[in-house]
Amino acid sequence: MLIVNADDFGASPSTSDPIIDLFGARVLSSASAMVRMRDSARAASLAHERALPTGLHLNLTLPFDDANVPVGARERQRRLTETLGSDSWREEGRENPPGALLEDVIEDQLECFRASFGEPTHLDGHHHIHVHPAVLEHLPRDLPIRPILTVPSRAGSRAGSRERRLRRRFHSPDLCFGLEHVHPSLGGEGLEALEHARQRTLEIMAHPQRKPERAALESARWRAALSPLELGSYADFARLNGASAPRL
Repeated sequence: MLIVNADDFGASPSTSDPIIDLFGARVLSSASAMVRMRDSARAASLAHERALPTGLHLNLTLPFDDANVPVGARERQRRLTETLGSDSWREEGRENPPGALLEDVIEDQLECFRASFGEPTHLDGHHHIHVHPAVLEHLPRDLPIRPILTVPSRAGSRAGSRERRLRRRFHSPDLCFGLEHVHPSLGGEGLEALEHARQRTLEIMAHPQRKPERAALESARWRAALSPLELGSYADFARLNGASAPRL
């Protein structure tokens, strides 16, 4: 099965609108939404209206920009953004944020997501922060999560220790590639990489607010590559793998 997932839904109208358009065009199948951002409420309404399968895009690296965030929630999340950065997921977890603070911020974002979007289909992280070892310790075990990002040329490599730890604890697709790693117009290795989805579950991570990525997703080559494959969402993945699957 192939999951084509768009990140950052709800960050801004210019991010959310291309995701809605491309889901309607059936060239992506899933989204990850940010809460407490300036377009989060409108994005939640659009997701309900269009039946867009949506998971939580956990944000521990970028301050909230919704003007109505409660002071306590804003301050707790801000403290984490001062510790965790965009490359923290690559660092093997050298930072050691307080566990109680992580637990509170993650729970706040899950509650906020459920109140506006409903039950998340999955969880991943802005700047891949969900795979930071300290963060993984506090994620809910019943939600599917994104595996560690890789590239097609390494798809057959032996899993590293972080990937093995992740898979022991969570339901997760077999592979995740960035769209830029695959689509030739973006410098990727080739659409043949999508063939992994015939035997395994593959997620393609996309950012359609970037004009080159949107053009790649709208291209005839992309549509032709999708046509013989089973296109699904994390909700479909959960049903197939015995994890909890939300009602959409």
